Amino acid sequence: MKIWRLALAMFAAFSLASCSSDDPDGKWDPMAWKVEVPVQTTDGVYNVSEKGSEFTFSCLNYSQPWMENAMSNGEYYYPPREANDYHTITNDWFKAEITGNKLIVVFEANETMEERTLQLTVTAGDIFYTFKFKQFVNR
Repeated sequence: MKIWRLALAMFAAFSLASCSSDDPDGKWDPMAWKVEVPVQTTDGVYNVSEKGSEFTFSCLNYSQPWMENAMSNGEYYYPPREANDYHTITNDWFKAEITGNKLIVVFEANETMEERTLQLTVTAGDIFYTFKFKQFVNR
């Protein structure tokens, strides 16, 4: 009977040792996003029509990402976390919303005389992805 206990103890020790991973804690795969409709980009920046546009993206490898922040002209915007909403950021000229793995970003018409830029950062925990947009001037 002691041999069985010794064998079981050795088996348990080997099992625990084989569970170790070469990957460090917190190492996440980069987020992979697919735009639903082809969109013109310049140097990784999505071009937004001066008349306004809507973009839909799907996250291919994370099922429920959420908003971290948006930045435009040096000013940061955040989801209304105090309302326990981590999936929406709204401003007077754009709205970004995540439902499941889908991100929809809507831009209003640009009635200003200046290009508008937006950096929208989403996360799924320890991994982040930043979308970059440039909206043209309405001439």
